[in-house]
Parts: sequence; C-alpha cells; structure tokens
Amino acid sequence: MIEVTINQEDFRIPAGRPAEIVIVISNKGEKKEKVTFKILSELHMKDATLEWGLKLVGIGKEEQTLLVTKEENAQLEYEVEISKNRRKEIYVTITAPKASEIGDEGIFKFQVLHGEGFWGKEVHIRVESAIVAVKTTIGQEIKVARDIGLKAKVHGWKEIYAVLAPYNLKGYVFVETSRPDKVLAMIRGIKDAKGVVRGEMKIEEIKHYLTPTPTIHRISVGDIVELVEGPFKGEQAKVIQIDEMKDEITVELFAAMVPIPITVKAESVRLLEKEGE
Repeated sequence: MIEVTINQEDFRIPAGRPAEIVIVISNKGEKKEKVTFKILSELHMKDATLEWGLKLVGIGKEEQTLLVTKEENAQLEYEVEISKNRRKEIYVTITAPKASEIGDEGIFKFQVLHGEGFWGKEVHIRVESAIVAVKTTIGQEIKVARDIGLKAKVHGWKEIYAVLAPYNLKGYVFVETSRPDKVLAMIRGIKDAKGVVRGEMKIEEIKHYLTPTPTIHRISVGDIVELVEGPFKGEQAKVIQIDEMKDEITVELFAAMVPIPITVKAESVRLLEKEGE
C-alpha cells in the first residue's frame, strides 16, 4: 500500500528565493513497489523566457539540477523503487527567477502513479515583495530613506516599491522590494546607510509601523523634536506648548541665540527624545 504526503502547497517568495518542498512516499505493503514520480509545470510569467531553477534530491544517488521554462522541462518523469515497509523522501527545491516580477507564478503539479492508483497535488509558488531592513546612522533615517528613493528613481530600479522610515524605530529603514538580494548593492554609496540586516520580512511583520498614531498624541511638553520641513528643517528644539485642537506644537530652537517660541504643525516635527529619557 502506497501513501504520499507533501509538506506545503502554497508559497509566497521574493524573486530569486527558493521554495522547499518535501514529498514522502511510503510503502506500507509487504513487497517492493515501483512508482512513477512526475512533475508538470505551468508558468505564468510576464517574461516567458525566464528560467525557474529546480533541484531534486532523493530520486537517484546524485542530486539533479534543472532549469524549467515554458518550453523546456515542463514535464519530468522518474521511476522510483521503494522496499517493503520503507519510505522515500524526495526533496524538491524550486527557485523563482531573479528577474521575475511581482505576481509571476509557477504551478507545479506533483504526481505519483502506482499499482493501486494515483496521487497528485498542485504547488503554487507566487512571487511577491519582501521587506529588507537597512541599518542607518541614528538620527539619519529619513535622509537615508529619501536617498534610497531618489537613487532608485534616477537609476530606474523598478524592483524598489517603497521605503519606510518609522518614527519610533531608530537606526533602521525598511525597503519593500522584489529583489532583496540586490539591496546591499543598491545602498552602496549612500551616506549613513550602514548595511542590510540578514534575512527578509513579510509586510505583516511591520504593519504596526504603517498605521502610526497622530504625531501630536505622541508628543508631550519637554520632549526633544527635530523639525523636518520649513525654514528650520534639520534643527532640534524643545516642546514648550501643545495645541491639540489646532494640531500645532510650539517649540524653542536649541541653536537660537535668544529662545524665541516657534509654532508649527505637528506633522512638521519628528520625536527624538521623550522628556526624562
């Protein structure tokens, strides 16, 4: 009696990243069984010429590495023998093309044919963006985010979709991209960009940064802020008064010879330090 299991049927990965699939074929009978193992691919790509990488371990003595396109290796077939009361573990690694775009998808149909019948599963691998954290000099997060965005625009890097500098996270900015492997090269030459945190995140992991509370609700009298727009952009100041009805904050600039109160809109400042911290 043949039983087949698979570890996962749905993957969401960035371009150039692998999906790891494990198929276990168990022979629970009292005699050796020969089965036919098939892989059929159906690719939905904006660029039909791109190649998906496929690596097979467990079929034979040596691992097999193939490239799959709409034209080549769209159907693979192998004969596998399994001794009685034993099982065969087949490890399949499928890597999305590095140049693939968000929304590209590969559908891989795994089939096992044996004397008692047929087993089949579809594995869907969809290319989506990932979030990469870039380390920055503390206090220069907004500047680095702007420089990354400008550089991406100038060079036509369509792989960069968004750059986020969270108000309450010091020393990091987030880059949304379909090519996390290229971010380190992309930030090379950008002052105050210190490197890339290893690994990627999904958008769900940083959702709490996407819906921040209004600036004025985070600031108290005595806090230290930085002006991020207007004639005093880049200057640091101390909060001396808050008008929630008008969404305005009154501050005193540290660099001023004479402490003159300046009233600005709450969104014009960035919190640097809470009073007493």
